[in-house]
Amino acid sequence: MLENELSRIWKSSSKEEQIKFDKSRLLIEVQAKVDDFNKQMKILYIREALGSFIAIPMFTFYAFVAPYILTKVAFGLIALWAVFILLVIKRSKAKVPDQFNLKYLDYLQQTKAYLEEQKKFRENILTWYVLPFVLFTWLGLLGIYQEDPEALDTLAIIGIGSLVVGIVIHYLNLRSSRKVVVPRLEKVNTLISTLQE
Repeated sequence: MLENELSRIWKSSSKEEQIKFDKSRLLIEVQAKVDDFNKQMKILYIREALGSFIAIPMFTFYAFVAPYILTKVAFGLIALWAVFILLVIKRSKAKVPDQFNLKYLDYLQQTKAYLEEQKKFRENILTWYVLPFVLFTWLGLLGIYQEDPEALDTLAIIGIGSLVVGIVIHYLNLRSSRKVVVPRLEKVNTLISTLQE
């Protein structure tokens, strides 16, 4: 009954009212998608920060107690890499737009810039996240292998495992860029162009 009445009102309304309704619906839809994205990013930031807070003291400790030089270097590099991840998180969190202190169009422009940066982060994850993880793991394994060639089978499994984890991380981030960030970016761009008309 309500749907029929809404349909009748919609058909009897003028084009200008229909356009206003479409803009309002687009505003609500975009805001819901951006809010959902921000919630997902908060969870990601917490997870990555927690992992870094665990890795920093653990690998710093191992860097001091590990018996092999290359392994010490690898553990130290992993600890530094975890600090770098925390800095990336801090920088990224600082760029989250605040919708309450800006005009709506400015907020959308900042949201667009933030989403573009998130897209770039995900597409470049291979260079700043996956490669250091894989290279530092392999460096540590090389240090163990130099001192204990008998452990080659175990080290090969761990090395291949780290490579598989790196490939999965890379793939999931590219998929996230394509399925999560890009659609939201397109919606924000559509809304910006609609509001500027």
